[in-house]
Amino acid sequence: MRRGWVLALASLTIVLVVVDLTAVTIALPDIRADLGASLAEVQWVVDAYALTLAAALLPAGVLADRYGRRRLLVIGVSIFTVASLACALAPTAPLLDLARGVQGLGASALYGTTTPLIGAVYPEGPDRGKALGIFSAVSGLAMTLGPVVGGLLTGAFGWRAIFLINLPIGAFVLLALRQRVAESRGRGHLDPPGIVLVAAALFAIIPALIHDLPWLLVAGIVLLAAFVVVERRTAAPMIDFSLFRNGVFAVGSATTLLMLAALLGAFTYLTLYVQGPLNTSPAEAGARFLAFSVAAVIGPVVIGRVLHRWPMGVLIAAGPALIAVALLVMAIPADDPWTPIMFGLFIGGLGLGAGNVVANQVGLTAPTDQVGMATGVVNTVKQVGTAVGVAVLAAPYRAGASTMLLVAAALALAGALLPLALAATRARRTVAGASPAESTDPAGH
Repeated sequence: MRRGWVLALASLTIVLVVVDLTAVTIALPDIRADLGASLAEVQWVVDAYALTLAAALLPAGVLADRYGRRRLLVIGVSIFTVASLACALAPTAPLLDLARGVQGLGASALYGTTTPLIGAVYPEGPDRGKALGIFSAVSGLAMTLGPVVGGLLTGAFGWRAIFLINLPIGAFVLLALRQRVAESRGRGHLDPPGIVLVAAALFAIIPALIHDLPWLLVAGIVLLAAFVVVERRTAAPMIDFSLFRNGVFAVGSATTLLMLAALLGAFTYLTLYVQGPLNTSPAEAGARFLAFSVAAVIGPVVIGRVLHRWPMGVLIAAGPALIAVALLVMAIPADDPWTPIMFGLFIGGLGLGAGNVVANQVGLTAPTDQVGMATGVVNTVKQVGTAVGVAVLAAPYRAGASTMLLVAAALALAGALLPLALAATRARRTVAGASPAESTDPAGH
């Protein structure tokens, strides 16, 4: 088995996962028109995928460790590919939403197995660092190029092409996995009560936000509280809540959720706006989103140069602060709305690129034997953030695109102020003579 094959296949599978989350947003106006979908049904095209991915991500990692990473990846790619065909053939919006949910379930296996597979063939040291760097770069590039790819495919062949292109890629990955990748396992512990409770909580909270059902929201919060209680009493929990005693991890996770809720939630409705009232074709919209893609590649390079020099509180705040500025810029009235939108896309790309690097670093602040769990929590938070953003920003969008952008900016600003407030607290403690070791908030290095 060649390590290069493992890295290449892991990178290719993560491209499938990420592109199908971001590329479909540019096609939402065409999907809505073609299937006669309501706004709520269009929301579920994004949320059904993100929600099932988020709910199954942590269990997928445990199952991969217990039963075999390659085995679960093969199962995941198979589910993802078949569901992609179902998405492409869906005659109605509800069937498309259902297929997207199944696709997200398959994507959770892809997301939960790729990093451990790389870790299994690249031992600790410079080679693993390089491999994970390449993997992260490919993932980031896929996220930023998703809207461009989606626009080009939709403009040339229609929205169904976004899903059909997955079929040959999925078939190639399945064949290569069986021939080029060896099996590897870890020490996975199943937590059925935790799996059921967290999935039920998410599947209650997100629909409650989309359809404005207070009783369902309360039920979801109760289920989430029950999940916390169960996990605290379980010998081998899915999430060890002692991780959140680390201020860097706790605040970084909360900020990541708010950052992605603001940006990716806003992007879902921005694509409806630019292809609706602004009458922009999918191909042109995708091309204009290149400003976002280019900046998202620059962002990690810039933040990487100061990652070990700036306080973590400032670093965590950088991404959502830039995103807040970007959304405020896009909300500025102009004779040509594309002028502020293009500036905002570039600033937002810088914010997302920087924010993703710091989010990955947040996962690595956990103890060595909990890094896998911590990384899984951060990845889950990213998907939950996307689903929450799409749900929360629906009502503001009905009031107008500018209103939606302002609410999204407020979410991002909250994500930036939280770590800055704790950084300021740390600074005051230091001036007062408190030992840095006494605090674990994110102002520390």
